[in-house]
Amino acid sequence: MRTSVLILAGCAVLIAAATAGMLHGVEPFATWYYSLAWYPTLVAAEVLVRLRTGRGYLFGDAGFAASALAWSVPFWLFFELMNFRISNWYYVFLPDGAIVRPAGIVVAFATVLPAVLVSRRLCAGFGMARRLRWPRLPVRAWLPYLLQAAGAVFFVLALAWPRFLFPLLWGGVTLLADPWVYRHDRRRSLLAALERGRPAVILQLLLGGLAIGLLWEAYNTQARAKWIYTVPGLEDVKLFEMPVPGFLGFPVLALDAWAVWNTLVLTGLAHEPLRRARREVGARDTEAATAKARRGPRLPAPARALLILIAALLSAGVLRGMERWTITSTTPRLDELAGRKAAALERLGYDAFSLARADSAAVARAGGVPLRRAGRWVRLARLATLRGIGGANALRLERLGVRSVAALARADPDTLSSRLAAEGAPAIRPERVRVWVRAASGLR
Repeated sequence: MRTSVLILAGCAVLIAAATAGMLHGVEPFATWYYSLAWYPTLVAAEVLVRLRTGRGYLFGDAGFAASALAWSVPFWLFFELMNFRISNWYYVFLPDGAIVRPAGIVVAFATVLPAVLVSRRLCAGFGMARRLRWPRLPVRAWLPYLLQAAGAVFFVLALAWPRFLFPLLWGGVTLLADPWVYRHDRRRSLLAALERGRPAVILQLLLGGLAIGLLWEAYNTQARAKWIYTVPGLEDVKLFEMPVPGFLGFPVLALDAWAVWNTLVLTGLAHEPLRRARREVGARDTEAATAKARRGPRLPAPARALLILIAALLSAGVLRGMERWTITSTTPRLDELAGRKAAALERLGYDAFSLARADSAAVARAGGVPLRRAGRWVRLARLATLRGIGGANALRLERLGVRSVAALARADPDTLSSRLAAEGAPAIRPERVRVWVRAASGLR
């Protein structure tokens, strides 16, 4: 108990320190706030599970934790691949480094599966819906195949008409994966839970998914390196960065994660401790019977190695694609905005964000430059730091005659997007330009 309380206190201190650093613009907290706050939160949730149940969960077994963290990356990158088509979100102000940027992305994405698993376990530890029963769902032999066909149709429809049917992506994964789990180990299946009339695991996942979604968005909203949503028709109705109806997607994502995780465990691609596996599936038989059930359709070692290699290569490809289609800007740098005078401004204590808040006359006096030049630097910095525009895009806007935030507020987003596309790569999608113009209009 004493150790757990100390760890909880340490997590609270880490989150508070990261928050203070982020609010004051101190690096690395300002850029990496999401990960620096979320990992202590995940550890705190794990400690709460231990306090509630008397035993650890995720971090009690190194292989289990490593599997969940590692498979979380390709799991989420699958949705990033889908986002190349649906274009519901994009990333801004990521670090400008060929190694640092993808490494930071991987570290952040590695938390998705662990978050779902721990939040579900925490809900179970508090006994949520444990005794709840509702009418049993009759499951005929053809129903799992019908559900999988529906999942495939969901993906086709969402990718064919993404503007209107993109939400179908979030349920399609569960419809494809869970019927497979049902056929091989019903104790792990969501469909089987409905068949038994015992919905506890489903309700725990839904509530846990909503809770972690709220935390994810809360940590994201004030970070410099962040994601911004451009969901059609919902760009003005937001809590944090997320359109309010979009929070319904997090519970569905938790179902997706659960179905995929159990698929990975059954095929032998992911590790789950035997004793924990027996508890999770509710088995009451012998250790040997539990081991047999856990193996399921375990793939041969060469097949597992091949699938792991394919997952790694596809993940690398999606990360590469994000550079082109999803990451709109990197952290603004003074050398982008002030050229050869950047070093002098850095010696005076400026970065792009503090320069954006500075007075042009004060910058001119401190830097020993004409007021007109200092004014240009400040205007560019204000453009570059506005809603993730970035230094390179600020310079592109300047070349098109949009030299200030006020000028951006007067621009037509569709026209400006077309001009940016004609001006050269990389193209900026119209919905992202609308984010810029809306933000500039709010500052006028």
